[in-house]
Amino acid sequence: MDTKDILRATQSTKRLIQDDNYYKYIFKKTERIVSVVFYITHSLKEAASDMRQIEDIEHAARRLHDAVLASLQSRAHVAEEVVRETAHALIVLESKLRVAQVSGLLTTEVMNVLGNETDAVLRGVTPYIGEEAVVFDRTEPVMSPRKSVAPARTQSTGTVRAATPNTPVPPSEASGGELRQARIKAVIEAQGEVSIKDISAIITDVSEKTIQRELNSMIEDNQLKRIGERRWSKYVIF
Repeated sequence: MDTKDILRATQSTKRLIQDDNYYKYIFKKTERIVSVVFYITHSLKEAASDMRQIEDIEHAARRLHDAVLASLQSRAHVAEEVVRETAHALIVLESKLRVAQVSGLLTTEVMNVLGNETDAVLRGVTPYIGEEAVVFDRTEPVMSPRKSVAPARTQSTGTVRAATPNTPVPPSEASGGELRQARIKAVIEAQGEVSIKDISAIITDVSEKTIQRELNSMIEDNQLKRIGERRWSKYVIF
């Protein structure tokens, strides 16, 4: 074993709290997101008619904070699982915030800021979970507040792409599917019973066909249950 091998072995046994990159660009950024979310929910409580939605967001924010805090004590060479949990918790929180945006609870400007910060963290965690970075562009986020009738899907230029320019992420990529399913599940948990159009009005960076495929997969895995047939179908947590 030469000096380089020794250095690599030493680095791999360090805890993530000793990793300057992780601490500054993952932990601290995530902490900032959580702090901003709690500041926003606190300011909304006086005027909000649906306290349950705010409490749901706060619960997701606490879960994210607990996950990223716990990840600091993991050693780099065995950190993949805890870092992945942090990424999923972040995606769940973001999905709940987007539901709040569609319902008119959050402004588009606030959601844009939170979305950009979320993207930065998700790009940063990918080296720690051994996957290519996935970037969610949100140049035209959903702006219409939810009414009694499910809103039509807003046209968006948002796409999902790999970190390398002009290289698309394959739809069958396992990590992408996991992230999409986490976001879909968060939408269903927030609203209780939804159609594909309800989901696509919030998750605008993938097609309805892709959402349908993920829903079918989640049904096969006993995560969801379908109610009704064809275009009248609704989906609920199993």
